[in-house]
Amino acid sequence: MSDVNHLIQVKQALAEKYERLARNTRSKPKKQQFSHRAVKYRRQVAQMQHGTE
Repeated sequence: MSDVNHLIQVKQALAEKYERLARNTRSKPKKQQFSHRAVKYRRQVAQMQHGTE
């Protein structure tokens, strides 16, 4: 159980990282790429949290 919680925390941190990068970059393609990665990690977190309940 703690492994799943650790994985959730790591993926949340990655999502925050990519959201921050998307806000700070000036390149539109990179902004889109970082935003997509952040959404991907948020979805994975939501799916894991749903599975642990």
